[in-house]
Amino acid sequence: MNLGDLTAQQIRAMNYNELISVVRETNRPPGGVKTISHLAVGAHLDKDSHVLEIGTSTGITAIELARLVGCRVTAIDINERSIAEARRRAESLGVDHLITFEVNDATATGYPDDTFDLVFCGNVTSLIPDRAKALAEYSRVVKPGGFIAAIPMYYVKQPSEQLLADVTAAIQVTVEPLEESYWLDFFLGDGRIPFSREQYTFDWISDEVVESFIQDILARPHLDELSAEARQVLAEQYAVYMRLFRDNLAQMGYTELLVRCEADELGEPELFDSSPVLPRP
Repeated sequence: MNLGDLTAQQIRAMNYNELISVVRETNRPPGGVKTISHLAVGAHLDKDSHVLEIGTSTGITAIELARLVGCRVTAIDINERSIAEARRRAESLGVDHLITFEVNDATATGYPDDTFDLVFCGNVTSLIPDRAKALAEYSRVVKPGGFIAAIPMYYVKQPSEQLLADVTAAIQVTVEPLEESYWLDFFLGDGRIPFSREQYTFDWISDEVVESFIQDILARPHLDELSAEARQVLAEQYAVYMRLFRDNLAQMGYTELLVRCEADELGEPELFDSSPVLPRP
């Protein structure tokens, strides 16, 4: 469907993940390009590596991996409009020859066993109804000795019931007040060995910064194709989402988690673990 064919009613019915493909927002993983770089280095990617990205949205992770490392990326998403925007961005930045974008299901990709050096799933797994099936698929398609890169988000402050309900409605996936321990238990085990883990919390973003971001996005020339009514609904809906997510993320943290996948662990688990030494204030 052409952008000009979208009606106000169709836009009003869109969840956030559908709406960002219309405004062409760069839907970054938690931590943005910094996180992508950290995980690429941690997974020892090089130009001969082949990465599977789960839930590419508008393509920022796949594009940055191609630009930073020069590796091959297969990037999948269930939203056709997002995939189209991701292809457009890759072409404009000259990395489309390195990336294959496909509409595909994370729980049943159809790719052969032991295909990828890294499966990059970001925080997408939290949005997949059958998380266990998705993780089994990641583990199946990654090579022995390869990595799964996850960036799970979780609450570090107790959210209100209303906030959880509002975010659930926005993304149309039930949001649970999970803690980091849930995701560590989820991703580790069954031959998946912890390799690296870095914890972060989200900063508070002021009203002025949020409003400036919203106005910059809504001023994009391609949105002129929309009817006046559709554009007005889009502006209202997008602003509601951005303010809601600011409020939600201010109560959350995330972990850069790199898991190594082995057919069999090399001996017993390491006993004497260590932690980074933080600088004195």
